Amino acid sequence: MPKNLELRKVIKILKKYGIIYVTGKGRHPKFYDPETKKSYPIKSHGNKTTVLSYALNDLIEKFDLPANVFERK
Repeated sequence: MPKNLELRKVIKILKKYGIIYVTGKGRHPKFYDPETKKSYPIKSHGNKTTVLSYALNDLIEKFDLPANVFERK
């Protein structure tokens, strides 16, 4: 299970996989994959918001990412 990460770090990691961070059009911003048209809304209170481990697991499952994508190197 991945450890909690700041939102800005998650955005940077997911950008490498073609998943973008979209704000506007709705209550919560979301991560969106334009290729598969899948999205995952996420609560945000700025770029230093902590994304919890359960949300990181959901992102891995939703976008079919490698299991170790959020591991620190």
